[in-house]
Amino acid sequence: MRKRTIYLTIFITFSLYLTACGNSVENNKNPVQESNTQPETEIQEITESSIEQEIIEQETAEKAKMQQEERQAELVSLLNEKLSIGDNSEEKAAFIEWLFDTYGAEQLELIDFLEDIYRQLYYVTGKSLHVLWDTSLGYLEDENTAAEHAIYLRDVKDDVVDLVFAGDICLTEDGYVIDHYDALGGNIDLCLSEEIIDRLNEADISMINHEYPVSTRGEALEGKYYTFRASPERESILQQMGIDIVSLANNHIYDFGTDAFYDTLTALEQAEIPYVGAGADIEEASQPVYFVAGGMKIGFVSANRSEKFIFTPEAGESSPGVVRMYDTEMMNNIIKEAREQCDYLIAYVHWGTEDSKYYEEYQTDIAQEFFASGADAIIGSHPHVLQGIGYVGGKPVVYSLGDFWFNGETKYTTIVNLEVTIDGLAELSVLPCIQEGYETHYISEESGQKAFYDYLRELSPEASINEDGIVTDK
Repeated sequence: MRKRTIYLTIFITFSLYLTACGNSVENNKNPVQESNTQPETEIQEITESSIEQEIIEQETAEKAKMQQEERQAELVSLLNEKLSIGDNSEEKAAFIEWLFDTYGAEQLELIDFLEDIYRQLYYVTGKSLHVLWDTSLGYLEDENTAAEHAIYLRDVKDDVVDLVFAGDICLTEDGYVIDHYDALGGNIDLCLSEEIIDRLNEADISMINHEYPVSTRGEALEGKYYTFRASPERESILQQMGIDIVSLANNHIYDFGTDAFYDTLTALEQAEIPYVGAGADIEEASQPVYFVAGGMKIGFVSANRSEKFIFTPEAGESSPGVVRMYDTEMMNNIIKEAREQCDYLIAYVHWGTEDSKYYEEYQTDIAQEFFASGADAIIGSHPHVLQGIGYVGGKPVVYSLGDFWFNGETKYTTIVNLEVTIDGLAELSVLPCIQEGYETHYISEESGQKAFYDYLRELSPEASINEDGIVTDK
């Protein structure tokens, strides 16, 4: 009985073992089968998901492309509508195509439709509309190409351009400042203060009134009390001073007649100093001069209204002379045409009453005309003394800078600095100076500066001048 029980126990145990082994084998078979079938399902699901993702991405890309094309079309339409360039739609279309090719649609799309398109173009491309236009036409390829279009290039990285103006200079032989210059060994540093020379040379663009012909030819005009003439080599002095452009529209440029006048133009060209306000004919005399600096295009024009008894001829269709503005129609037209070609325009005019420290009402009237025509600032010369600074319609008029370096008289003079940005005039300031003993000095003493500013304030009822020489509109 006991053996039977043992055998039965062994049998049951062995049966259970076989069952367990069978289950193990079955369990081992199922995973193998599932491993053969489950990946096919997963692959199918992944493939379907990838296709759907690709479709979504493609639709998103197409939508983005359509939006970009719509944006570009809007931008082109805006440019066509807002840009005052070209003589016809074909010129404008060619410019816009060049603009997109050069800067790319993505960069141009940074332009904000709600902002001034001109400012936006400048901040997106680093160049104003006028500079972009001239570049697209190939005018600014190099200095020689630019000069053919009366454009001069200045390497200014900043978006603020410093314009500096001084008054009348006369380097006539056998008299005035040139004898003193020669006596000092031809050293300009002994005739002008270091601060003055530095200011002229460090400016992005500096300008004076060139009140003398340059020649060894000609005879003094008969009946004229004062006549001036300098030797051609004297123009190197202007180069030492850092002068970038001169006005010839004055009452002494023709003192020694036609030959000396032509020699003056030649001497300036050889010195690579452009001039405005006079020329071999009215076309040249009326031609503005432009400088490209800081991504902006700045223009200069000039005219003369200074003679009670007229000796200096007005330029004609085929005759040399100056631009006159006794009748302001011509000068207004010159200003209008020039302003269409540049971002900021200076009118340097020879006017006013000689030796009077007060400007005339007619000058304010003319200033109002010139500003309405498109000038942004007016710089005056001729009275030989410093006059006041005023504002007409918010724009500055420097009525007379006085003699800059002219003779031995003791009198105040100044150098005016205009800081210009794409938005216009950022700051106007004056440098306190005095001409004395055939030299021109910077006034460095505090008491001397205060006296200078007080004097200029008295002459400038329409302007405010602080202790640093910064001038603002009242």
